[in-house]
Amino acid sequence: MGGSIAALVIAALGVIGTLASGLLTQRAAACARMVELEHDQRHRRGEEDRNRRQAMLERRHACYVTLNMADRQFHSTLLLYVDSLRTGIDIERAKADVEAARDAMREQWGEAQLVLSDALLPVAAEANGVLWKIYEMVRRIERGHEESGETLEAAHDRLREATRSSLFALREAMRRDLGVSALSEGADRPARRSQQ
Repeated sequence: MGGSIAALVIAALGVIGTLASGLLTQRAAACARMVELEHDQRHRRGEEDRNRRQAMLERRHACYVTLNMADRQFHSTLLLYVDSLRTGIDIERAKADVEAARDAMREQWGEAQLVLSDALLPVAAEANGVLWKIYEMVRRIERGHEESGETLEAAHDRLREATRSSLFALREAMRRDLGVSALSEGADRPARRSQQ
C-alpha cells in the first residue's frame, strides 16, 4: 500500500507540476506582453510628443516669418510715407499703403501674442511699439498737431534707428528661438547690421 500511495503522490505532483508550469508559462507570457505594451505606449507617447513639438516649431516658424515680414513691410511703408510727406508727391497712395501695412502688422501681432514664447514677447512688443509710436508721430505731423521736436526728419531718423535696434533684435531673438542663429555677441553683429 505504501508503494501505491507514493505512486499516487508522485502522479499528483506530476499533474500539479504540469498544470503549474502551464500557468507559470502563461503568466510569464502575459508579463512579457504587458512589458511590450508599455514599451509600445512609451514609444507612441514619445512619437506624439515629437510630432507635437515639431508642429509647434513649424507654427512658430510660420508665425515668426509672417511677423518679421509684416513688421518690415510696415517699417518700409512708413519710410515711403515720410518721404511722400516730405516731397508732397503721391501722398494718398503712400498713406493707403501704410494703412494696409499697419493693418497687416496688427493682425499678425494678434497671432504672435498667442505663439511667442515668454522670453520673446517683450522683444516683439518693443519692436512693434517703436513702429506704432513713429506711425502716430507721423500722423500727428501730417494733421499739423505735432508735438515739440516732432518733424519728418526726426521720424525718418527714428525709423532708421528702429531698423538697427528693435527690428534687428527681434529678428535675431526669433532666429535664436528657432535654433537657426549662430550669431553670438561677437564680431558678426556689426557686419550683419550693415547689410540691412
